[in-house]
Amino acid sequence: MSDFLFWINIDKQTKSIKIHQANCKYIVKKESSYKGIERELRDGGWFAIDSTEEAQQFFYYSYPNFERKKCNACHRS
Repeated sequence: MSDFLFWINIDKQTKSIKIHQANCKYIVKKESSYKGIERELRDGGWFAIDSTEEAQQFFYYSYPNFERKKCNACHRS
């Protein structure tokens, strides 16, 4: 099992889940009043996960109607 981390951004306002690579420049460094880091607040949250499919599926199952996205900045071909 790899320990490489991804970050998942749960955004309740846009009803989306966006996955970012660990070195993405768009990952937030501190939480806001409405969006937590490693915890969910009113508008969602940022969560570090490992690279396993099970880790990603946990969030997808928790928010089945949310659109799944990959960050365009850090997931370029």
